[in-house]
Amino acid sequence: MLLEREQELAVLNEAVAEARAGTGVLVVVEGGTGTGTTALLNRLAERATATGALVLRSGGIPAERGVPFGVLRRLVLPLVAERDLPAPLLTAVSPAADPGHSGPDGEAGAAVRADTLHWLHILFAGLSAERTVVLAVDDLGWADDDSLEALAHLAARLDGLHLLLAVVRKDGLGTRDPLVGEISAAATHRVRARGLSRRGTAALVARHFGDGCPDEFRRTCHDVTGGRPKDLRVLCDRARLRRLGAPHWHTQRVRGLGESLHRERLLSLLRREPVLDAFLKATAVLADHATDDIVARLAGLTRQSCAYAREVLTHAWPPAAGQGEAAHTRAACAVVLQAMGDEESSRRHRQASAVLDACGAGPEEVAAPLLHVDRIGDPWEIHQLRAAAAAARRRGAPETAVRYLGRALVDVPAASHVRAELLYELGVTELDLKSPVAGRHFVQAARLMPRLRRRAEVVSSTPMDIVRSDPEVAALVRETAAGLGTPREGDRQGRYLAMRLEARARYAGLEDPGLVASATRRLLDLGEQRYGASAAERELRTVLVFSAAMSGHTDHRTVARMARQVLEEEPAHSALTGPAFELLPPVLYCTDSPHSVASWLDAARLHASQEGNRTTLSRVEAVHTLALLARGEVGAARECGVRAVGLAESGPPTDRVHATLVLGPVALELGDAELAGRLLEPTEPPADLRTFTLFGALNGIIAENRGNLPVALAHYLDCGRVLERAGWVNPAFARWQVRAALIHHRAGRTAEALAAARTHHERALAWGAPTTLSRALRLLGIVTEGPPGIELLRQAVDIVETEGSRLELAHALTELGRRLQRESVPDGDRLFRRGRRLAAELVNAPADTGTGTAARSARALAAGLTPAETRVAERAARGLSNREIAEELETSLRAVERHLTSSYRKFCITGREQLAHAMGMNGTH
Repeated sequence: MLLEREQELAVLNEAVAEARAGTGVLVVVEGGTGTGTTALLNRLAERATATGALVLRSGGIPAERGVPFGVLRRLVLPLVAERDLPAPLLTAVSPAADPGHSGPDGEAGAAVRADTLHWLHILFAGLSAERTVVLAVDDLGWADDDSLEALAHLAARLDGLHLLLAVVRKDGLGTRDPLVGEISAAATHRVRARGLSRRGTAALVARHFGDGCPDEFRRTCHDVTGGRPKDLRVLCDRARLRRLGAPHWHTQRVRGLGESLHRERLLSLLRREPVLDAFLKATAVLADHATDDIVARLAGLTRQSCAYAREVLTHAWPPAAGQGEAAHTRAACAVVLQAMGDEESSRRHRQASAVLDACGAGPEEVAAPLLHVDRIGDPWEIHQLRAAAAAARRRGAPETAVRYLGRALVDVPAASHVRAELLYELGVTELDLKSPVAGRHFVQAARLMPRLRRRAEVVSSTPMDIVRSDPEVAALVRETAAGLGTPREGDRQGRYLAMRLEARARYAGLEDPGLVASATRRLLDLGEQRYGASAAERELRTVLVFSAAMSGHTDHRTVARMARQVLEEEPAHSALTGPAFELLPPVLYCTDSPHSVASWLDAARLHASQEGNRTTLSRVEAVHTLALLARGEVGAARECGVRAVGLAESGPPTDRVHATLVLGPVALELGDAELAGRLLEPTEPPADLRTFTLFGALNGIIAENRGNLPVALAHYLDCGRVLERAGWVNPAFARWQVRAALIHHRAGRTAEALAAARTHHERALAWGAPTTLSRALRLLGIVTEGPPGIELLRQAVDIVETEGSRLELAHALTELGRRLQRESVPDGDRLFRRGRRLAAELVNAPADTGTGTAARSARALAAGLTPAETRVAERAARGLSNREIAEELETSLRAVERHLTSSYRKFCITGREQLAHAMGMNGTH
C-alpha cells in the first residue's frame, strides 16, 4: 500500500480509463529521487494489466545514454521476438537499433530516421487497435536523444489511439532538454510524487518497528531521509538489522546511519556516472579555487559536461532542505575526498596544482593542493610551497606560512642544502608568531649550510632575544664568528656579517664580566661613528655602549655622546623591535640625558600609534617612563609605567617583563611596597640579570616595609653579589648598595655602612653623572656624623641644583634640612620645607601637564633643556630678574645663572631678550 498517494492514484486510474475509451493519454510522473516516482509508475502498470492492457516497459540507463534508440529498443524487441514480425519491419528497425549507429548523416540518414519513427507509430497504432497499449518509460532524464525524439514523435500522435504513454521526469536531470520539455508539454495527466509528511513517515516507521516507536525516533527518521519513501525503507531495514529499535531506540545511531546511507547513494551514483565522478573529484581537489574553466580543464570535460554533472548531482543526490547549491556541492566533495585513496588523492592534487599554475593562479592557490599529497620531492613542488609561504607572510598570515614550509620539510632529505634553507625560512616565519622553537630551527639550518659565508648570513640574522635566551644559539653565534674570522680589507659584506655576529655574541654575553670590561676598549677601536653607519655597526655599538655603561668605568659624558650618535642614525620605526629600543634608553637614563631621547621617542610613539600595536605602544610608554624618571618626575613616571604594564597585559609574558623593568625603578625611588608587590605577583620568574636584580630589590623594599630588615638586607646583598660577578658596577643601577648601607646605618653598624657608602661614592665619582654622584654624596652624608656629613649633603644639593634629577634634589634638600634642624641651624627649616614641597610636586604631578604650557614645554624639550632649565627660562622670558627667580624657586643665585647660560647655549641665542621668542612666549605675561 502506498502511503499518502490517494490523489496521485486517482489520476492514474482516470488515465487508464481514458486510454481504454480510445483517447490517447500521456501521463507525466514528476518528483525527486527516492520520492516514489517508480512506485507510481509500477502501480499504473499493475492497474493497466488488471484491465487487460498490453504493458510494455523500458527505462533509461546512465551507461547507455549514448546508444541510439536504446530505450525504444527495449520496448520493441520483445514484441519482434514474440510476434515474429515480418522481416521488412525488422530491417526497418535494425539500422536505428544498431549500437554502432551514430545518428543520421546526410539525406540517407534522415530518410532512415524518418522511416524508423514512422514504423514505430504504425506499430503502436496497430497494437492499440487490438487492445489498449501502455508504454511505461522510467525515466526521461536517462533516455538517449534518439529515443526522446521518438517518444516526442509518438506523443504528438496519440489522439484517437487506445494508447497510454507514461513517463517519469525526475527533478533536475534533463529538465533543460528541449525534447523532454516537448514531451512534458504534451501531457494530458500530470502527477507529482513528494516526500512523506511527518505523519506518513511515522506510519511507515511503525510498519517496521510497531506502534510503540517513540516520536523522537520517528522524527529522526524523517529528518535524515526528508520523508523519501525509498530511503525510509532502506533506513528502517538497516536499523532493524542493527537492532537500533526497541527497547533502547538508538536515535543518534539512526541519524548516523541515515548520513551513511546518504553517502552510499552518492558513491553508487559516481560508479554509474563517470562524468559526475570526474567533475566532483576535480572540484574537490581544487576546493575554493574551483572555477568552471579550471574544473573543466582539470577534469578533461567541456563546460556543457560540467553543467550536465551538476544537473545529475541535483537530480540523483538531492540537497537537504534549505541547502544551497554551493553547500550541496561542498558536501558531495567531502564524501568524494573521504572515499578517495591516498595514491589517487595525491595524483589528483598534484594535477590540480599544475593546472592552477598553468592558469596563472597566485602562489598560495597553486600550493594549496600540495598540502594534501603523500610525498613532496619534486623541486617544482618545493618551490611552490616556499613561494606560497612568502606570499602568506606578506599578507600577515604566518600560521599559514608555517604550514606550507612544514609540509615542504617533511620529505626533504636530512642533509640537503634545500632543507637548510627551508629551516631558515621556517625559523624566520616562526619569529612572527613568537614561537619558542624558532631558535632551534635557526641552529638546525645553520648546521646544514654547506658554505661558511651563508651560515654566517643565517646566524647573523637571528634576533637578539633568541640569541640571549637560547644557549645553543649563542654557542653557534660564537662558533660562526670564530670561523668567519677577521674580514679582509675591503670585504664590506664580511665586515657587515662580522659586526652582526659580534653584536649577538656580546648581547648573549651581557653578563660575562670579561665582555663587559672590554666594551670600552672595543668602542675605542671602532673610533667615532661615521654618518651613514650600517645597521650592523649600529647594533654592535648599541650593545657596546650598554656594556660600557653597566661597567661604569667610562665617563658618563662619553657614554652619553656615543648613545646619542647611535640614536641619531637609528630610525625610530625600525628600532621599535631592535636592541636600540631596549638598551639605549637605560643608558641615557643613567647618564642624566633624557632630553636626548625626546624627539626620537616622539617619532616612535607616532609610528606605534599609527600601527595600533599594543605591544609596541607599551614599549614606547616604558621608555617614556624612564625619561620621566631621569628628570625626577616620579609621579608622571609612575602613571606612565602603569599604562605601559596595562598595554602589555594582553601580550606575551616577555612584554610585561619589559614594562616591569621600567616601573620597578619607580617603586624603588618611591619606596612603594604596594607597587613593588603588584609588580612581583603576576610576573614570570626572572630570566636575566636585570630582572633578577630588580626583583631582588623589590623584595627588599617589601621586607623593609614589613620591618624585616635582615631579610631586606639579604635581598640587597644577593643583588650586589650577582651584579658584581657580572661586572655591572655602575652606581646608577646599584640601588641595592644604597639600601644596604642605610640598613646597616639604622642597625648601628656604622663601619659597614661607611664602607658601602664610600665604595658607592668612589664609583659615582668615576661615572660622574650628577644624579648618581648626588645620591652617593647624600648617602655618605647620611652615614657620616657631624659637620663633615653636613658638608657632604651640601655638595649633594649643589651638584643637582642645576642638572640631574629633581627628585634627587628634593631628597638631598630634605636630608640636608633635617640634619641642619638637628644642629639648630636656622636655614634647616627652609631647606626641609623646600625639599618636601618639591618632592610632593614631583610625586603628585600628572603625566600630561595640559595644554597651557604644552607648546613652550615642547620647544624646551626639543632644544634639550632640563626641567630645571625650563623653569628658570620660562620665568626669565616673563621678565623676572635672576634674584626674583631664585627666591620663587627657592634656589641659589648661582644656580639660576648657570641654568640661563646653559639655556642660551642650547637655544643658540646670545641673551635674555631673545629668550621669549625661543620659548614661544611672545606676548605672554
